[in-house]
Amino acid sequence: MDRANYGNSISGAGLVWKWQRLLWWIFALNLVFAFFATQGMVDRLGPALDHSKASQYFVHGFDVSQMAALASQPDSPLEFQGPTVIHFSIVFMILMLFFTGGILATYVRDERPAAGIFFESCGYYFWRFVRLLIYMLIVFLPIGGLVALASMMYSRIDDRSISPYSAVHFFLAAAVVILFLLIVIRIWFDMAQVIAVAEDEKRMHKALRLAFSLFFRNFFSLLWIYLRAAVVACLIVGLCLYFWMKKLPPEATLVAFLLSQFMLVVWIAARLWQRASESAWYRRHAPVVAQEPAWTPPPVIAPIAMPDPEPYTPPTT
Repeated sequence: MDRANYGNSISGAGLVWKWQRLLWWIFALNLVFAFFATQGMVDRLGPALDHSKASQYFVHGFDVSQMAALASQPDSPLEFQGPTVIHFSIVFMILMLFFTGGILATYVRDERPAAGIFFESCGYYFWRFVRLLIYMLIVFLPIGGLVALASMMYSRIDDRSISPYSAVHFFLAAAVVILFLLIVIRIWFDMAQVIAVAEDEKRMHKALRLAFSLFFRNFFSLLWIYLRAAVVACLIVGLCLYFWMKKLPPEATLVAFLLSQFMLVVWIAARLWQRASESAWYRRHAPVVAQEPAWTPPPVIAPIAMPDPEPYTPPTT
């Protein structure tokens, strides 16, 4: 089973590399939205630091106390632009939901993503994925209640326990359980999207039922496919952060920018690797989804041929 999962992950990585234009388009779109979302803060921060002695604490290093002093000013240029960032984030999320249909169609069919076919697939599956998103938000409601309950229990344990580690251990255990549930729900809805594309399933409640059955009959296979990409991405990003914090001089702003964008590419590629691996797994291992039989007219029964009646002969006297 592990060798088969490894083969699916290799096939998924091959699909991401083969159709890597999808990766670069998503990265470019994210870069454009990030530029517009942070432009307001840049316009305020630049003039404030250009004529301030505090700028030397950020050009040749990073001083936390100076950053705190700058943030505590009444007209601080570091004020978080919540509405602007949230608006651009929502628009980006909607666009990614729109593009998901074309991305999955490319991975499931393993065909060249021509612009016309790609955007046709995006529009064809968009409203199905919107309905899946609504279902997923409903499923997340109990998880939100579990988070609130865990937070309340953490506060109670912290107040009543003598040892400070009891609350910390409870927090770590609750975080692991909640994270595991979120991963399970994510894989479940990922497979529902794959089924909606691969089988052209229009009823999302049926796609969710099929995905639920398929996922829990192949739980460890799909979970390991999902986790493999996440673990690889975390290792690469962790190494980049270590290099950034320990080895990179503060003056190397261009290298820091390129390194941050490389980490972003790694995260996007890891997510596409998960979707491509799930699509490759479904093509190889999933059973044929049984479709409901269409209505057929009842058979026409032909009348039985009767023998010709004998000619009438009058009785003889």
